[in-house]
Amino acid sequence: MSENDLTDLPRTRDRRPWLLAAAAVVIVGLCVFRATRTYPPQSTSIEAPLSLPAPAFELYDENSPSHLVRLSAYLGRQRVLIAFYDGKRGPHASPALERLRADWAKLRKADVYVLAISTALPQENRKDVAKYGAYPFPLLSDVDLSVHKAWGRYDEEHGRPFEGVFLVDRKGEVAWSRDTGAPLPLANLDTALAAVEAD
Repeated sequence: MSENDLTDLPRTRDRRPWLLAAAAVVIVGLCVFRATRTYPPQSTSIEAPLSLPAPAFELYDENSPSHLVRLSAYLGRQRVLIAFYDGKRGPHASPALERLRADWAKLRKADVYVLAISTALPQENRKDVAKYGAYPFPLLSDVDLSVHKAWGRYDEEHGRPFEGVFLVDRKGEVAWSRDTGAPLPLANLDTALAAVEAD
């Protein structure tokens, strides 16, 4: 080891206490900063959906000849469940429609009506009914998808309609999503049916 190397050793050792002291100052400063910093209060509540008038519609049912059914004819007197189903598969393939058919007596007792909507033509719905049985509520045809779009039941990106069930109250209002700006479908049909049937 050279003489120069020996003279460097004490200087290196002398720096260590300074480094420890600087680290301690930084740590203490961070602790003080975290202890004294104030955070804005964060809300843990979920924003309730809006309740707005249900989009109006008038559509033809599956009867022959078809009847024009208007949503407005039901509003103000009773609650209405609007059920969108897959018209290509048919009403018999919709678990929601089968459940609503099974609960029909309870729903009518609770003064709740049902309107089912798909893109199927009236004659296609008639064929399904002839094969699988009738429904106690109308099967409405939205061939041009205008009602699907108004109710947020159309996937613009993939160009296809999709299912969903909505509850319109006696005032003619339905829950609306603040995010999508469209009516908000029921999250759980079983829970919703239990609630409306008990009301």
